[in-house]
Amino acid sequence: RNLIDGYITMNGAYCFVGEQVIYKSAIPQEEVKAMAAFCEKKGVPCIFVEEHHISVCQPDDMVKKIFYDFLHVDVIPTISFEEATSKEIIQMTPFITEEEEKEIRPSIPTCEIGRWYPAFADITAKGDTKQKGMDEIIRYFDIKLEETMSFGDGGNDISMLRHAAIGVAMGQAKEDVKAAADYVTAPIDEDGISKAMKHFGII
Repeated sequence: RNLIDGYITMNGAYCFVGEQVIYKSAIPQEEVKAMAAFCEKKGVPCIFVEEHHISVCQPDDMVKKIFYDFLHVDVIPTISFEEATSKEIIQMTPFITEEEEKEIRPSIPTCEIGRWYPAFADITAKGDTKQKGMDEIIRYFDIKLEETMSFGDGGNDISMLRHAAIGVAMGQAKEDVKAAADYVTAPIDEDGISKAMKHFGII
């Protein structure tokens, strides 16, 4: 129905409208290398996201459990840390604990760290959040913040839900996400987006 004009991906670090990329922000190479070395030393997986490719280093059962079994992501190609750090990386997802996150923090000073699942963190360049992505979409279409609506179901969506004129939490979201929203709709698998749009008279 042409209801979606643009996409905010990689936690706001990569935004596009149709075939046109309107915002892209890569992580500094030295910080990619620092995270890779840390994960390799700790023996934990790390997912590296490029503009058009995604890969994983030293995957384990947790990657299978969360990304394949729970999120139903297609099997991610496995590469070496050496190969991963030779690419332009926009997002990293290391399977590190909150304590390990504190340990690596000084080595990635210009990165943004978000955590919507206890087993891993999402890392982008500093300032790249879904709220920032919303602002890029707004700027591109020359619309007002008062004309926006956002949908989310994870902790990394909270800033975006609060930023939009109307923030809609999906029914499967946790309580902290629902608390940040203006409206809670049905779960995604029960046509929650469509139901919310009907509720607000958009369709």
